[in-house]
Amino acid sequence: KFVQIAMGGGQTEEAIVQLRKCAAEGKWLLLKNLHLVISWVTTLEKELNNCNPDPNFRLWLTTEPHDHFPTVLATSSIKVTFEAPPGIKKSLLRTYEGWTPEYLAKQSPLRCQILFNLAWFHGLVLERRTYVP
Repeated sequence: KFVQIAMGGGQTEEAIVQLRKCAAEGKWLLLKNLHLVISWVTTLEKELNNCNPDPNFRLWLTTEPHDHFPTVLATSSIKVTFEAPPGIKKSLLRTYEGWTPEYLAKQSPLRCQILFNLAWFHGLVLERRTYVP
């Protein structure tokens, strides 16, 4: 009921085949990393305009921001964005929200320290990413 394709590496033909199949059968299709095949997105847009999908069909697209992404496709879509929370403290809190107290209680003190250091390092990398040119 769910098909996903990571775009790039010659996956455009498979994406069209799966788009037609999923639209006809009412499946969900996820096309990831459209920014890698930005010149092909207009073909996708034309294919979408020509298909008569099943009411249960859903198409999910993921992309990084790109200046040449078709505005018609972007404006006709529901957009969801995900950005890391600003600051190391908020990043740590977000990571710790995913761990239940029961999960942490089952871990050894050494493992809890390692988890904290990993979460802190992850937050630091996310924060420093904003300064990369």
